[in-house]
Amino acid sequence: MPKSNSNILLACTIIMLGGLLWSRAVLSISMGVLLIFGVYYAFQQKIKPFQQPLFIWGIAPVVLGFLGIYQQGLNEANGQFLLGLLVYPVACLTAIVSDKNKFATIVSQPWIHAALIALLYPIGWFVLHAAEAIDLYGKGQSLPVFMDTDHLRFSIFLCSALLFSLLPIKNARYKKLSFAILLGAIIFLSVRTGWVIASIILVGFGLAFMQFNKLTWFKSILGIVAMLALLWFVPTSQQKIRYTLYDWKTYTTKGFDAAYSDGVRQAMNKVALKAIQETDAVAIGWSAIPSRMQQEFAQMFNGQKINYGWPFNQWLFWWMGSGWWGMLLFSAWLFYPAWYGYQHNNPFVIIWTIAIALSCLVETTLNYQYGAFLHVWPILVSWLTTKSSSE
Repeated sequence: MPKSNSNILLACTIIMLGGLLWSRAVLSISMGVLLIFGVYYAFQQKIKPFQQPLFIWGIAPVVLGFLGIYQQGLNEANGQFLLGLLVYPVACLTAIVSDKNKFATIVSQPWIHAALIALLYPIGWFVLHAAEAIDLYGKGQSLPVFMDTDHLRFSIFLCSALLFSLLPIKNARYKKLSFAILLGAIIFLSVRTGWVIASIILVGFGLAFMQFNKLTWFKSILGIVAMLALLWFVPTSQQKIRYTLYDWKTYTTKGFDAAYSDGVRQAMNKVALKAIQETDAVAIGWSAIPSRMQQEFAQMFNGQKINYGWPFNQWLFWWMGSGWWGMLLFSAWLFYPAWYGYQHNNPFVIIWTIAIALSCLVETTLNYQYGAFLHVWPILVSWLTTKSSSE
């Protein structure tokens, strides 16, 4: 990649990360700029995207999206869903026209820096309001963060930076220090999805390199032990664990209560599964899911109303919207990068695929602009990380 192209990609990456943290509008604009970048260099380099497995994977979710659009046509809700999926082909086209080794470096390094900078807000707020913050955690709330206070997606962002700090890129600076800070922050912010993904990264990294470097496996075990130990000593983690146990107990003994987040998740998923099994709410289309969910919820919980419009499970969402065949195709698409990683001895792709898939069990992660973004870009950086990247 010529230096000028590298500089353009770097500038676009910085704008994109700024949009991710502070402005959805800027994030969308950055995707438009990257689309122009990708199309221009695809023509200049005479690249045929549809002959590239990476681009086919990127365009696949857009095609699959129509399995839940034809029922009501391209209305506003379906259009927004489809627009969110377009981040995949745009990102993949950008990766294809870029030098694969430089792409991984150019994107991963400012990504790590952005994550470290973003930590200043929640940590600074905690320093100034420590007692209030600990009390909020006891009530199931968290520290304020960027990304429109989307704590779950923010924790995934930190975990992606944590993964990037392990990539075999030798010219990356302060990797060990960045890893330590990010892992500590993920524990401290106490978002359970972040804890799970960080554990997957540590275990996956240790398993992948155990056969080559026993010390790496030892460090991974040590990291898991240290992480578990800190969960019991960090005040925010203590409060989060206590609240979670209280939340689960309350739902088990008293039933649904909208004030408890885990209770909402369990209730909405039960409603979706019941609707699928008993009322044939299958392949009804994306835009029909919210009204159907609320109708079924009112029937199941004695007329109670709720604002949520879809289950907290990506597979249930696809089952309702596109049918079991759409759900199976979605699953094949979602796990294809892991298969590719296995075939090409690339553990980073496998780790991130599993991490996102697990998050999809308790969230419709990929329905959100932030979620789709945090899925595809780490996948691409990991996909294009090769042994030559470390040279």
